[in-house]
Amino acid sequence: MILQHKLVLAFTLALSTAAANADNLVYVLGDGGQFGTITLSTGSFTPIGPGLPVGAGGLVQGSGGNLLTLGFNGDLNSINPSTGALSVIGPTGLGDCSLPTSPCGLNSANIIGKVGSNLYATDLANNLYSVNPTTGAATLIGATGIPGLPFIPHAPLPGDPDGSFFIYDEVLFDFNGDLYANFDTGIFDPVTFTPTTLVSPELYKINTLTGLATSIGPTTQGLEGIANVNGTLYAFNLPLSSVVTLNLADGSTSYVSDTDPAIGLVTSATAVASPVPEPTSLALVGTGLATIAAGIRRKHWA
Repeated sequence: MILQHKLVLAFTLALSTAAANADNLVYVLGDGGQFGTITLSTGSFTPIGPGLPVGAGGLVQGSGGNLLTLGFNGDLNSINPSTGALSVIGPTGLGDCSLPTSPCGLNSANIIGKVGSNLYATDLANNLYSVNPTTGAATLIGATGIPGLPFIPHAPLPGDPDGSFFIYDEVLFDFNGDLYANFDTGIFDPVTFTPTTLVSPELYKINTLTGLATSIGPTTQGLEGIANVNGTLYAFNLPLSSVVTLNLADGSTSYVSDTDPAIGLVTSATAVASPVPEPTSLALVGTGLATIAAGIRRKHWA
């Protein structure tokens, strides 16, 4: 009986370890199109595939194990998490802001997020849309009230000899079944490697029925890739190149690790789901338990 308990305990610990390892991983997109996973406790990056050929905002779990992201050209895209291969699901109807020559109007594609099975997106005016995950079509819900962008993302600052450019940070993320967002804008100086704030960083809770966002307080500037991992919110602090945890109650962040330089700037992240035990592993454990049970029966009837 003691041996049986030990085997069951070992099996439970093995499954727990596998789940814990998955909970410590997130899929990420980098600013250079890189795709892969990051180990949150160390910040180490493991690339998957050749990277994405198009810029994209947001990363969420889709159906069938694939991931979804919103192309800056307005397409809803699917990513195979095993190979990194990208395929187009369909146009959302949101505008194109993928190239310097693109129109980049306020209706241009911005960020996607997901709560439960419902997929959402914003445009550069920060209107909220519901998105059909099968066709990609976006339907307007309403204005969030979060400030829209008064500039083209990452456009150069006019007349600046140092090459400074406009930046903004925005993520749609879920927590306890609700949709949240962060938002800030600024100017980045590549010489001093520091941002200057234009719109102060703020956290919002969004009503997905009306689109209206309610401010819940200030937070840290430069947060991207906010992801709910087993009930803890992780984010990537871009100015400090670090992994942090985010406290929704007061907007504060806590350092976890430095980010691997190989990924550059992390723009989007989502948790890696806990693995399902392989049938072979389950069969081996089942065989072990059956053998022990048979031995116990023989001992009992001897």
